[in-house]
Amino acid sequence: MGGLAAGQGPTWPQLLGYAVASNSIWFLLTPLVVAFAHLTPFRPRGGLRFFLVHLMAAVGFALLQTALYIGLMWLLGAQALGRMLVQKLSGNFQINLLIYAIIVALVVGANAYRALRDREVAGARMEARLAEAESAALRAQLQPHFLFNTLNAISALVEDEPRRARRLIAKLGDLLRLSIEDHRAPQSAFGDELDFTEAYLAIEQARLGPRLRVVRDVEPDALTCLVPTLLLQPLVENAIRHGIAPLVEGGTVTIAAKVAGGQLHVTVVDDGKGAADIVERVGLGNARRRLRQLYGDRHSLEVVTAPRAGFRVTLVTPL
Repeated sequence: MGGLAAGQGPTWPQLLGYAVASNSIWFLLTPLVVAFAHLTPFRPRGGLRFFLVHLMAAVGFALLQTALYIGLMWLLGAQALGRMLVQKLSGNFQINLLIYAIIVALVVGANAYRALRDREVAGARMEARLAEAESAALRAQLQPHFLFNTLNAISALVEDEPRRARRLIAKLGDLLRLSIEDHRAPQSAFGDELDFTEAYLAIEQARLGPRLRVVRDVEPDALTCLVPTLLLQPLVENAIRHGIAPLVEGGTVTIAAKVAGGQLHVTVVDDGKGAADIVERVGLGNARRRLRQLYGDRHSLEVVTAPRAGFRVTLVTPL
């Protein structure tokens, strides 16, 4: 070390020692620089103030690093400390300024990334709350619609078949209990949706008798898949009301579900009246909006119909 102060060329061990000493001092100063950078964060409207404050701080930290380095050299027995000080100020001062700037830039970048991530998380939470509120509103719209249709079906039996009407009212009670239990959840297992739909089918089969035939083709893997609550029953209701009930001879509704390609495939098919045009009323339109809300573009809902060809509704949702 004394050789460098005297103008002699330093050896490799000496150069390594100087580098270790300088970097060790910055290792100790870095937490202070980081703390100061957190205390004086960057603000878009305060860019000039930020620059001036950190310019002065950079000069101060550079001088402090130089002073600590000279002090360390003195402790290690270096000679000609005055010349060494001049060399540090003339040759390494700008490097110290650059090191300070890099540390502050890293802190500013980390803070910006953290703020962006926090905004994204907050935005995602807000979207989730809005989606849940919208889903609850859609379910609230669907339940009175379903209740009205079911009560209308029961009222048709009150005078002519009061005993059957009483049985249907009991079934309706079971159905409403299931609806109340599940109404808060945006999604439920397909098996639970199927149970709910079975309760509805019991009412319709009691009303229509042998005119309504139901075929179920549901694979076990599909029962645990999540789907929007109160999704299946409106699709089956549409098939019965618009496809089967208008025909004297009635018809068959087929409910099929399977898991394939990492997706749930659900099909509701009837061989009833069909229609020339597809009109999306409360049930189908509600289902389409809720699917879009929950899955975005990761789902599909297709309806195919033609006069005397029944309806086919095909639903595909991600697992």
